[in-house]
Amino acid sequence: MKRLVGLLLSTLSVAAAAAILFIVGPDKPADLTTDPLNPFHWADAAEAEGSEEKFLAAAEKGPNVPAILIRVANFYVARGEFSKALPYLQRILSLTQAYNGIIFNYYLRADLPLATLIPSDSKQSAAFLYHLMARRHPEASAVWQQLEKQKNLDPDLTQAWINHQFELHQYHQAYAVWKKFQPFKKPTLLDWRFTKHDHVEVTESPLTLRFDGTFNSDFRHVTRNYVLNPGRYRLNVDWESARITTNEGPFVQVLDQALSPLLGTNARKTDHLDFVVSPQNPVAPVTIIRRPSQKFDNKIQGTLTIHKIEITPPLKTCRILIPGGPACSPSPYLHHARQRWNDSPKRTARPPPKSSKTPWPRTSAAKSTNTTTTWKTPSLLSTKP
Repeated sequence: MKRLVGLLLSTLSVAAAAAILFIVGPDKPADLTTDPLNPFHWADAAEAEGSEEKFLAAAEKGPNVPAILIRVANFYVARGEFSKALPYLQRILSLTQAYNGIIFNYYLRADLPLATLIPSDSKQSAAFLYHLMARRHPEASAVWQQLEKQKNLDPDLTQAWINHQFELHQYHQAYAVWKKFQPFKKPTLLDWRFTKHDHVEVTESPLTLRFDGTFNSDFRHVTRNYVLNPGRYRLNVDWESARITTNEGPFVQVLDQALSPLLGTNARKTDHLDFVVSPQNPVAPVTIIRRPSQKFDNKIQGTLTIHKIEITPPLKTCRILIPGGPACSPSPYLHHARQRWNDSPKRTARPPPKSSKTPWPRTSAAKSTNTTTTWKTPSLLSTKP
């Protein structure tokens, strides 16, 4: 109409153009009678009348138009006929991601196992699992297991699933997935993580921290979570330092225990620290820390190099003084003397000293024993740095 008005005004007088427009009349909106092949007209009429037949006609004339298919699906969902809406929802997922939120929420309302509703497209199946993780849905694990069986996983989705399980305190499940699919390009909550610090340069292979000497750094930017079974463990740190200044040097901490800070220059050495993992919390975070100094001259400078960090059980399972037993030496750290004394087959009570002023306690002779003393330590889940 606008083009017609412009044409008439450019060629005729205003009076002549007005007369012609009066005869032609204004534009009339298109409808089924004027444009029967347009699926939107069928959908409009179907919504106005609540007609299933016209909705089906709209879907037939627009089989690849998501805006039409979602209106058909909405019609069936509103009537509680999810089985009839499902083919249209699945078709939309194969065409676009624009309606993912609506469709996945419909899936959550359906009385069907979510593992049976996984989209066939790999990107859409990942989006479905992300949707479930964001809502911490209990059936997310079933969807993950189904995707794992189908080998329909990508590294980003696997990393997100490990972090999701860790945040839900499903530590052993997270570790099992991490162990199966590592290494990752991006660190998970079970890998070494490096947070940028403006005054500390961190490089790898070996792990090196370079303090630039311009700031009293509060550094806690290198950390890793180890998942362990309950029991006693030993932290082993192979490290060295060069020209570390101030009275507060960097150190390594596990749980609430820490090694002594390195100050000045120290040749390469291995330090050890025993710690205990409780049954209530199997996660042992290891962090490299430098606390701010309270001195006037507090700007730290120098280099810390860590060649290796590992966690091992401090005790071994051994048999002592048993013929044919394994060649295994007892732990030098805990109960060593007591173990050797208790396992001696000919141990008897020591006679009291003749010149002792303190009365010797009365003890009966211990019976000879040939029993086996076995020390058990829990299995270690994560030992590599």
